[in-house]
Amino acid sequence: MSDDKLPEGLEHLAGEISREDLQRLAQQGLLRPSRPAPNRPPTPDGSTSTLRRPPVPPRSDELPPPDPALLERDKPAEVAYTRFGELQQLRFDLDLPEEEEEEEPKHRFRLRDIPAYITIGSLSLALIAERTYNYVRRAKRDFDRLPVMVRTLYYLAAALLLLILVGFVVGTQLTDILDPKPDVPVLQDAVIAPYGVDGRALPPADYEPWQLLPETLGDFPRSPDVISATNTSSPTNQCLLGLGYASDVLDPPTCTRSYGMVGTASARYLSGRMKVDVAIARFSNPQKVHGTMIELLIHARKYGRLGNFSVASIVETDYFFSNVRGWRSFTWSHGLWVFSISTVKTEVLEQAVEAFPY
Repeated sequence: MSDDKLPEGLEHLAGEISREDLQRLAQQGLLRPSRPAPNRPPTPDGSTSTLRRPPVPPRSDELPPPDPALLERDKPAEVAYTRFGELQQLRFDLDLPEEEEEEEPKHRFRLRDIPAYITIGSLSLALIAERTYNYVRRAKRDFDRLPVMVRTLYYLAAALLLLILVGFVVGTQLTDILDPKPDVPVLQDAVIAPYGVDGRALPPADYEPWQLLPETLGDFPRSPDVISATNTSSPTNQCLLGLGYASDVLDPPTCTRSYGMVGTASARYLSGRMKVDVAIARFSNPQKVHGTMIELLIHARKYGRLGNFSVASIVETDYFFSNVRGWRSFTWSHGLWVFSISTVKTEVLEQAVEAFPY
């Protein structure tokens, strides 16, 4: 086939593809000749340049029908605007789990890294030392530029401050040496047993509990009555003596005791219609005394109210004030003994405790 029979519009391809191949492709219908653009100058090889047409979007009547499954889906379409946006959208459409990002491996300490750490630390310290030296040097240079009078005042102020500090330290040491204080806990100094009961004389070792009951207690003479289950006293006295209550007593305060007593005694002192009850118990060792005081305090707290108390072995004498069911009581320990005085008025209680000899 000759060059003259080449279809119009294909001359511009002659420089890239042989004319025989172009003729063959044109005969098979695989190439369509393009129309030359008007007012376009010919190319150097004699062909005419053409303009590419932009793609024409398909009309609405030519679009394929939407997928009903996508229209019925409740979830709105979401697009992850990342470099993997298309993959994320595809995973969303197919209900696949999102791709998790890979965690960076954690740095593990290795022995061969120790020299590097030492080098970094040394360089950091050297840098800090250099900057500190430069700062101090600049400060000294600026200080040297001050007038002589100003520098003298600075020196005097620094010397005075140093003398005050040294004098305070030396004076404190001399005070401790010349006037030593006993090594006693502060709390022990603050806790003092009321009415001086911790300084009273201890009962004789061969005395029985009933021998400690005086004939009179201030203005109150001793009566022949004794405390019992039927002639009850304060709940604290009943608990100390290990006494219960008569069967006709409603809601009696229950007392729990863990330590036995060597002996007990009680007495009632009367003055008119006012009465003062005294209860005494003796134990075999100080541990039982301390344990009984704790149980009495718990009993008083359960059925009434507590006042000032010290039952923690801070001082040798345990004591507590209580108000249980109308009875005001003061209970204390002294040696192997536990004493409890009860009445209904606070001022009468104070007078009775002060008049008691032990």
